Amino acid sequence: MAPPRRLSNGRSPLINQQRQITSFFSPGKSPIQNPNPNPSPSPSPSPTRPKQKKPVLVIGPSPDPCSVKKPYSEEVVGKRIRVFWPMDKSWYEGCVRLFDRQSGNHLVQYDDAEEEVLDLAKENIEWVEEECLKSFRRLRQKGSVCEKVVVKKEDLDEGSGRDDDDDDDSEDEDWGKNVKKERIDDGDSEEVELEEEELESLGRVQVRNLVSTKRKMSQEKPASGKKSKINGNVGKGGLKVPQNRSGNGVVDPLSNSERAPVLTGDAAERFGLREVEKFAFLGVGRKDADGRLPGDVNYDPRTLYLPQNFLKSLSGGQRQWWEFKSKHMDKVLFFKMGKFYELFEMDAHIGARELELQYMKGEQPHCGFPEKNFTVNVEKLARKGYRVLVVEQTETPEQLELRRKEMGSKDKVVKREICAVVTKGTLTDGEMLSMSPDAAYLISVTESFEVSGNHKEDGIVLGVCVADVSTSRFMIGQFGDDSERHCLCTLLSELRPVEIIKPAKALSPETERVLMKHTRSPLVNDLVPFLEFWDAEKTVDEVRNIYRLFANGIGSGCLPDILSELVNAGENGKYALSALGGCLFYLRQAFMDETLLRFGKFEQLPCLGVRNAPQKAYMTLDAAALENLEIFENSRNGGPSGTLFAQLDLCATSFGKRLLKSWLARPLYDIGSIMERQDAIAGLKGFASTSVLEFQRELSRLPDMERLLARLFASCEANGRNANKVVLYEDAAKKQLQEFIAALRGTQSMVQACSSLGGILVSVESSLLHLLLTPGKGLPDIYSVLKHFEDAFDWVEANHSGRIVPHEGVDIEYDCSCKAVMDIESSLEKHLEEQRKVLRDKSIKYVSIGKETHLLEIPENLSGSVPQDYELRSSKKGFFRYWTPEIKKFLAELSQAESEKESKLKSIILRLIERFCEHHIKWRQLVSVTAELDVLISFAVASKSYEGSTCRPAIRDLSCSSDTVPSLSATKLGHPILRSDALSKCSFVPNDVQIGGAGHASFILLTGPNMGGKSTLLRQICLSVILAQVGADVPAESFLLSPVDQIFVRMGAQDHIMAGQSTFLTELSETAAMLFSATSNSLVALDELGRGTSTSDGQAIAQSVLEHMVHKIQCRGIFSTHYHRLAMEYENDRKVALCHMACHVGKGVGGVEEVAFLYRLTLGACPKSYGVNVARLAGLPSSVLVKAAMKSGEFEAIYGEHRHGSEGDTFCHVREDGIVVIQEILRFVVEASCHETSEVVGSTLLSELQQRASLILQGN
Repeated sequence: MAPPRRLSNGRSPLINQQRQITSFFSPGKSPIQNPNPNPSPSPSPSPTRPKQKKPVLVIGPSPDPCSVKKPYSEEVVGKRIRVFWPMDKSWYEGCVRLFDRQSGNHLVQYDDAEEEVLDLAKENIEWVEEECLKSFRRLRQKGSVCEKVVVKKEDLDEGSGRDDDDDDDSEDEDWGKNVKKERIDDGDSEEVELEEEELESLGRVQVRNLVSTKRKMSQEKPASGKKSKINGNVGKGGLKVPQNRSGNGVVDPLSNSERAPVLTGDAAERFGLREVEKFAFLGVGRKDADGRLPGDVNYDPRTLYLPQNFLKSLSGGQRQWWEFKSKHMDKVLFFKMGKFYELFEMDAHIGARELELQYMKGEQPHCGFPEKNFTVNVEKLARKGYRVLVVEQTETPEQLELRRKEMGSKDKVVKREICAVVTKGTLTDGEMLSMSPDAAYLISVTESFEVSGNHKEDGIVLGVCVADVSTSRFMIGQFGDDSERHCLCTLLSELRPVEIIKPAKALSPETERVLMKHTRSPLVNDLVPFLEFWDAEKTVDEVRNIYRLFANGIGSGCLPDILSELVNAGENGKYALSALGGCLFYLRQAFMDETLLRFGKFEQLPCLGVRNAPQKAYMTLDAAALENLEIFENSRNGGPSGTLFAQLDLCATSFGKRLLKSWLARPLYDIGSIMERQDAIAGLKGFASTSVLEFQRELSRLPDMERLLARLFASCEANGRNANKVVLYEDAAKKQLQEFIAALRGTQSMVQACSSLGGILVSVESSLLHLLLTPGKGLPDIYSVLKHFEDAFDWVEANHSGRIVPHEGVDIEYDCSCKAVMDIESSLEKHLEEQRKVLRDKSIKYVSIGKETHLLEIPENLSGSVPQDYELRSSKKGFFRYWTPEIKKFLAELSQAESEKESKLKSIILRLIERFCEHHIKWRQLVSVTAELDVLISFAVASKSYEGSTCRPAIRDLSCSSDTVPSLSATKLGHPILRSDALSKCSFVPNDVQIGGAGHASFILLTGPNMGGKSTLLRQICLSVILAQVGADVPAESFLLSPVDQIFVRMGAQDHIMAGQSTFLTELSETAAMLFSATSNSLVALDELGRGTSTSDGQAIAQSVLEHMVHKIQCRGIFSTHYHRLAMEYENDRKVALCHMACHVGKGVGGVEEVAFLYRLTLGACPKSYGVNVARLAGLPSSVLVKAAMKSGEFEAIYGEHRHGSEGDTFCHVREDGIVVIQEILRFVVEASCHETSEVVGSTLLSELQQRASLILQGN
């Protein structure tokens, strides 16, 4: 257990009080030195009482002070003046503008354009000759009246509070001599006292007892104008601050250094020329830290070479910042200075643009924000794709001074260290994170592949590690994949990782393409192979070393079971371990590796295909199925609206929602597991409506317990920003206590909710519910553990007071310190009794006066009897007060004991959290059980939202049946997502579906009019199968299903032009995956295959694919098409059922057909597609419609003649050799798509493909 953090005394980490606030980089004018750094104290001025005169101390060429000030009149108008402000203890310069004869007052305009009416005879002033501009906020009153002032645009800075304290004579960080700057605090209290802070750069102006004006830039935009001060009355006004925004805030996810902000407008005018002149080494000829140019194969854009002449020109503080920045050019530095995080140079531009911070005055770009805004600002940048490097102070001024004295160090700069690297994948806290239940995954990928002479990839093996740092969850695995990386595509489509970690220049082009195609603007991290992206051996060594650090962890060098299995697997696990190594190295840079490993939950990567798991536990939904069926994301805007997830998501908890996503991505395949879920859902629906509602109501009050527990586990490790040496000013201990109490209350609520729901077990036979709700089985038995923490301290009082006072017997160390205090106090009481006996007066007692305690109060008449070793401390009429030598000894011991007691009290929270974390497996198990119950209840409640009948699907076990043909049968099947409220005044038309089974066709060849509902029916059937296999009810009167091992979906017309793939090539690539991977237990949904090319070629390929599916693979499927000749070819094939979506056709104006859609699945083929009707609905001109109708009739007549003339010998079933040729074509398409294809090559490929398909057609 790490010792408790030493709390800051509220003083900023300065060597001495801050003397000057200077710009960070460029030299400038010397700041105006305070001519009277320590003026005599005076009473606080008020609006009703003038200030007392102060003697003036003259420094340098200042005019002689006047002991008696004469009245000033018109002769001083136009002169420069310096006025002392007692509240700020600072002098401010300005010019006398006007003189009022009637009142005798002068109007003084300060250099920041603020005006004030003064009686110069009553003010502490000096006359100056040189004009030295200076702009400060000033506070004239010490009372409850705060005078607002006008500041320049550069001064306004959101959420920061800074002012000047000129009595610092130190040289802490000699950062040049430039103009001072300051900021107003946006504190939450009415009165904010800013202690003296270390602002080694850019100015911090100290403010004493500042009354906050509560001006927050996001809420109030002051209007332009000046503020005047007359007799303490404050004029209202302000100035408008332009917002520096840039578009939608989306940034290139690759590198911060490669997307340095382009300066525009005022910023370009202020800083553009300086950056060109001063930082030439950032432009042409830029080198990395090792002196390599960008053209070098080993060039590292993350680092920067700093020329020696530039380094020599820097002060200590400047050098410190550049040392950090030059090693992390791809990151934005949050550089801690006192209570503020500062952004300089190129980082300041990002802060101004993305965080809407205001530039401070000066020639160098600079902005910042207070420590309390750290979480919100770091999250904003991380969400936008930036890497944020957090540099914290790790030394106090006293420690620096001590280091300089004891070690002879000449450092003038306090130590700073990198304490965190925050990205969108390493966020663990934040407002947006708490509002979104979606996991932000990191994925680490490596692979082994061989390329043969014909550019064909053989033996592709992928190692993958997926991490969710917000829940300390790892998924790790290794699997073989095909040339199209379909397994990897499936994983990426399900998880949508926000960050990718990969070995630089070590992945194949196809893998690189897939990583970009199936993610949403991820942050990509290229690590150096072996050195940063570790191999398996290095990874295992590092993991074991970390586990050895945990005395009470898993054990000395022991590995979790999953990692041990991978180690023992040898070649079959080394790529997975290497992927873990890349992930751990990346997390180590963010100071998260040890914590995540200690409390990490390791899981095996889910099964990703039939070839990898002979005993399948889950159905496989590949990337095409997840996207085309809109399981998680709709096709309109990528959001969840209208998806299957949105339909079923009635979960009360965030961790339940994440589990629901996992279940939908991997429906069950094992019949026993499916029926267990069905029994549980039936039990929750049948007997437990009241208990279920109460359970959901209790859970709805919970925070995200999975993430909260992970943060709590991490907080017990003293590393990163939690390290003891980091100097923080926020009350981190109070926030930690609040999260600890929230975790205790959350676990208590989960236990109570599960216990109350357990009452249904007497009337429910579900084995799954009995497992989940029985303590000691699925539900962990944690009553005794929770009772211990309930009895340990008062939760309500601790949450209110911000500290834990443990009950007796809870903490031995605290109890011992309490006993020591009590023993000393008892000794003092005994000593009092002894003194009463010695002096023979029972009225003698202890009294406390001020800070002096345990004074013996003895009557005056006994003063002669007092021993000589008594020390007289004070007296009052009739009494003298003494300390005896024994009392002084006891008091010294008491002081030490009370200090020890207070120290133990402050560290009690860390010891209690450590004790809480010892049971982390039980707490995680409790969350897992609660999440599973939450999802089961969500399924039970969601079934009531369907229109019409719902049923529990009957799952048919082929191994226990004489009929071994897979089947799917549904009566009055509704749509799992579409409802009448989404169909305006219409209602959804249910359909009967029969696919497979004894005596039934295994494939439906579906025709019908355009817009007749064919695609909807395909989705409807596939979604119903998914519902059935996750265990949920299906919107149908009856539903019978043999389990489906994988659903393949080919829908819509889309291309991947950037990848060199046309619409037709994309179609065939997805179709190839079906032909190579489908089994007899698969379900295939093909929507208009062949639409991407000419009629004859497309029809030939469509027929060949259908033939292969029906007679070779023999799977279940639906094949919708507008190739009506296909229906003619399969009229007599018993394995294919000809169906169409019914419609009613009538004649309209000009002979144009008008079609009324009936949306009813009907036996038989449809004679045509009625495309002209769709053109009519689209609003094409009548003349065009009439012409199209005429042409359609002509084409049909010609087609009829050809059909009649070739009846009996055209388009009979394709020969076996034709099917083989089609398979070769498809394989050729797949191989071609694995390589970058130019437009010319792509055109040649398509041309050859069409020619070969035509030859097949002619051969038949």
